[in-house]
Amino acid sequence: MQTTARPITRQRLIETHQLIPASRGITDDFGLTLPVAYSLAVWHDAIRWPPNLAAPPDLPQQQWRREWYLLLSLYDELLRHRDEGRSAPARLDFGHRQLPAERGFVDRHPAPLVAEKGPGDHGEQVITIMRRDQRVPWS
Repeated sequence: MQTTARPITRQRLIETHQLIPASRGITDDFGLTLPVAYSLAVWHDAIRWPPNLAAPPDLPQQQWRREWYLLLSLYDELLRHRDEGRSAPARLDFGHRQLPAERGFVDRHPAPLVAEKGPGDHGEQVITIMRRDQRVPWS
């Protein structure tokens, strides 16, 4: 009996937690109207509370804060393009100074990330935030 592999789709990656959808309230804060998702690597590096530290009593709030700050980094880069009279490219490089878990200080060294705007499973426009060495596998 031969089995057919299921095609890789954005929705399937979300269902299997390889892509993590952005919090709708946070995307609204920045006027992002397209669906946004993070690669699992970005989620682990920039948003999820570090597993080597004790979880604070307000863990969801701390992760929300880290996610908000990541989208602020993207928003700042989008504004820079607009202010310079340029359109943002479909694959936009940006740096994100991560919020460390302790004492709220911002990392001095920006993590290189990319936001890729492209078609979703049904041709709709979506944004995927990844490490620069990553690519969307469904296109």
